[in-house]
Amino acid sequence: MSRDPAAPMDDRQMIEMAARAIGRIDRDGLRGVTLVSTEQIWAMALTLVRLGLVAVPPGEPTPDVLIVPPPTNP
Repeated sequence: MSRDPAAPMDDRQMIEMAARAIGRIDRDGLRGVTLVSTEQIWAMALTLVRLGLVAVPPGEPTPDVLIVPPPTNP
């Protein structure tokens, strides 16, 4: 049973789901890429955004800076 994709996901859940997807891809190679769920892909994308990767919309030029460090808490 999969989660409701609209349900909020805390950071730990998101990172764990992304890590499990990467583990599957690491173990199974190209076949693993075809076996990850859309929810796992979503978690990987959210994790990349949280780590500072900048989204580049289709057709837009690639910015000079692709990773912006997340702000630190005071």
